Amino acid sequence: MTGQDFSKIDIDLDNLAFQKTIIPLQEFNNTFPKNIDVLSRLSAAHHFLSEQTNDKKIEKLNTDKALKYITEAMSIDSTNAEVHKWYAVSFGKSVENQSIRKQIESSKIIEFHCLQAIQKLPNDPFCYNIMGQWHYRLADISSFSRRLAKIIFEEPPQGSFEMAEYFLKKSLELEPNYIGTYYWLGKTYEKMDKKDEATQLFKKAIDLPRPYKREELMYKEIIKQLKNKS
Repeated sequence: MTGQDFSKIDIDLDNLAFQKTIIPLQEFNNTFPKNIDVLSRLSAAHHFLSEQTNDKKIEKLNTDKALKYITEAMSIDSTNAEVHKWYAVSFGKSVENQSIRKQIESSKIIEFHCLQAIQKLPNDPFCYNIMGQWHYRLADISSFSRRLAKIIFEEPPQGSFEMAEYFLKKSLELEPNYIGTYYWLGKTYEKMDKKDEATQLFKKAIDLPRPYKREELMYKEIIKQLKNKS
């Protein structure tokens, strides 16, 4: 298969018309089974469909499908850059609402695939953003969770706000119009006691697009933060 085969599908993905991509991708998957390019696009489409809906059942259905397709791709080629990227995304989302123990147990898996994707796709802002969030969340965990991490791992995963800043600034350089990066970098600056830098980022963020419910929630929190500062 060539890039030409995916041209219309990729246009629809870029235009956030994810539902339009499902049937042609499934037809490709039936005709060309075990194709990495098809499976990674199916995973991406279902991930974004899960982000668009407000229906919890539909969200879980699409989250599960996204992970299923990319897990199949991983079993075929565990070195492919797009496979690493979408595995980190899909697996990460699948554990978001699970127990703290499960999230900590999953953290090194997410880190591994994210760093592999960054190494192979150095100009892709998505995985820099994920690694920034990864460092923020680990740096921000409670003392109980830190003790739990030491029980689970001989060498617990280590996060830092400084590394969160590094990855999020890199993501922002590559994609300056995504509200999520401003949100997470602003939160990072607040933890680092860089209040003015955080406020500047939040003010820029409120004019940016909010394509999914996750970004809408970020926008509401940013507005709340700015009101508290005024």
